[in-house]
Amino acid sequence: MVSATGGLVIVGYAGGPWKSVVAREMSQGVYGVWVRSDIESCPVDGAALGAGWTQLPLTSPSSVTISTSVDSNVTTKYSDLASVCYSGGATKAYRGAIRAVNGPIGENRTVNEVAVEQYLRSVIAKEMSPSWAAAGGGKGSQALQAQAVAARSYGLAEGRTAYAKTCDSTSCQAYMGAASRTAVGGAFTQVEYPSTDAAVAATAGVVRRVGSTSGPVAYTQFSASSGGWTAAGSSQLGPFPAVQDDGDDVTLNPNHNWSVAISASSIAAKYPSIGSLSSISITGRNGQGDWGGRVTQLKLLGTVGSVTITGDSFKSAMGLKSNWFNVRGTVNADPCVGRNEPPIGGNLPAAAGAQFNPITPVRLIDTRDGTGTNPVRLLSGCTLVVQTGLAGVATAASVNVTAINPTVAGYLTVYPCGVTRPTASVVQTVPNRVIAGSTVVRLAADGTFCVFSNGDLDVVVDMFGSYSTTSGVRFEPINPVRLYDSRTTKAPPAAGTVIRVPVVRAGRAPSGATAAALTVHAIGATGNGFLTVYPCNAARPLVSSLNTAVGTSITNHVEVALNGAGEVCVYLHTSMHVVLDLSGWFGAAATTKYFAITPVRVLDSRPDANIGLAGAFGAGANRALPLAGVGGLPAAGTMRAVLAEVTAVGPSSAGYLTVHACLTPVPSLSMVRYIAGFNAATTVIGPDDVSGRWCVLSSTTLHVVIDVSGYFA
Repeated sequence: MVSATGGLVIVGYAGGPWKSVVAREMSQGVYGVWVRSDIESCPVDGAALGAGWTQLPLTSPSSVTISTSVDSNVTTKYSDLASVCYSGGATKAYRGAIRAVNGPIGENRTVNEVAVEQYLRSVIAKEMSPSWAAAGGGKGSQALQAQAVAARSYGLAEGRTAYAKTCDSTSCQAYMGAASRTAVGGAFTQVEYPSTDAAVAATAGVVRRVGSTSGPVAYTQFSASSGGWTAAGSSQLGPFPAVQDDGDDVTLNPNHNWSVAISASSIAAKYPSIGSLSSISITGRNGQGDWGGRVTQLKLLGTVGSVTITGDSFKSAMGLKSNWFNVRGTVNADPCVGRNEPPIGGNLPAAAGAQFNPITPVRLIDTRDGTGTNPVRLLSGCTLVVQTGLAGVATAASVNVTAINPTVAGYLTVYPCGVTRPTASVVQTVPNRVIAGSTVVRLAADGTFCVFSNGDLDVVVDMFGSYSTTSGVRFEPINPVRLYDSRTTKAPPAAGTVIRVPVVRAGRAPSGATAAALTVHAIGATGNGFLTVYPCNAARPLVSSLNTAVGTSITNHVEVALNGAGEVCVYLHTSMHVVLDLSGWFGAAATTKYFAITPVRVLDSRPDANIGLAGAFGAGANRALPLAGVGGLPAAGTMRAVLAEVTAVGPSSAGYLTVHACLTPVPSLSMVRYIAGFNAATTVIGPDDVSGRWCVLSSTTLHVVIDVSGYFA
């Protein structure tokens, strides 16, 4: 938000005023606020806020209300009002206050808290032409006054949501604030007009009521066009029957007949439980007018389910002009709507040895809000191309991929675009859960990698660094050691805690280490949430390192830069115990480079696969897996460590997997944590023994799958 004269303040906070304010959801239902007083600035959604911006020390607010230091009454100049930034750089000035809050399903909402009489000044000017005031020898001004009474009644009677009584579109009443600009610094174009202001003032406080002057305020719905029949009143409206409207079908009415094209993918995005849309069936109409009248009920059939909904709810969800419609056409022949696997070229050889360049984590993809892609869920069988911007610069990227609310249990495969999709996985998805998995993925020549899903879901991709042959630091693999365990303090750290963990210390990483490879365990979370691992000398990024569910324990791998003191910071969105294990460090004294490959499966103990080792892993069994010379990996004397996704498959009870170099003691720690009934996967970086082997121990009986993405040598 911006104010041309710099009068923005945060309700409940003593600072300010400012010219620019940004409120962003930092985690589910928790907002952060950044301000500046020097200029008006509308940053791009999700863009990093650099020099000039200051984050306010607010205590995890679930909503933020932004107002002005001056009264926003009838005489207030547009330049003194709070203006909301819109895509493309435009702004709209609003009277009253602006509130950032989440809706009932966690969606971001921007709400204008405004006095009814000020609200009507914009509504009347958009619902009717201000020029009517001079028409009809006074009848036009009476029409504007009648509209003011109807609009006031409608706004007061409506109770649309818990966070806002009404909306700003023609689904409610058209409302565009007081004025608008095409860009910051531009001239204001007024929405309010003296003639419509006069109609509001002449009827101040006047409403229609049901039954008597003491009855409830009438829900006075109106429309520019009825289609030929009005809609019957609901119980809220009173017993108003539908009547035929012979005056609607006239040449001057452009809305008597209308049509709109809607893609199958946009419908599926609004109703994700159906999967990909297969068909639409209208199953009920009200019997009044063409085609049988307004739609009262319809059924959406998809690849994984169906929903039966009202015509009104479908109209609102899809932004239709009314609930009186018919359906024709076909479902899109391409259910992926452009998210298809790129053309397959030749095999991609192992990349040249590369060194790590850590960065402050950055979000590349978020299908929920359209970051890096269209704001549409990734559908089953579809492939999302992720552009890193590292073409010609890097051979691989260190990324965290999060599967959000999938419809089925399944997996995500992450691999270099342009090759045949390998039989491998990075994330094991759980229906209606948020699960994250990390990997270091080989990049195609154009800097892209691909994400394939076998179920419908939202996807978030965060990048933590890259590997380059011309810059960066080498890696030193070690036998894993524990850095931190909050369980020694008994009570779990509280939500909002930031834990500083020293990595550089005796027996861990040496002085001069600049980054670390860590296994992060979230244990016994008290709520759904996440944690973020980041360098302590940087502002906490708007990304997550792993996601939690109530009462569960989960593990993920991160590669993260250290601050000058050799520390990493861990932010907890919800209360939980945290454990950090070190599997290696990056720095000038390290001795290995990373060789990225197209993922290859080296172990699948299930009976229909029998790759690497046959048969389930028994409880307590510690089995040796040959890696050297397998699937393009080099000989034992060359390879120092392997990076792979280790997956626990079909566990019947909770437990863990431990991976270590054979011929070394089994460490008293784990790499993969799982619960009964659900597959679980974690990236592991671990040294191999002198024979090029890993040993894998399971605490319970299950099958194990291992997919290798690269090695250190």
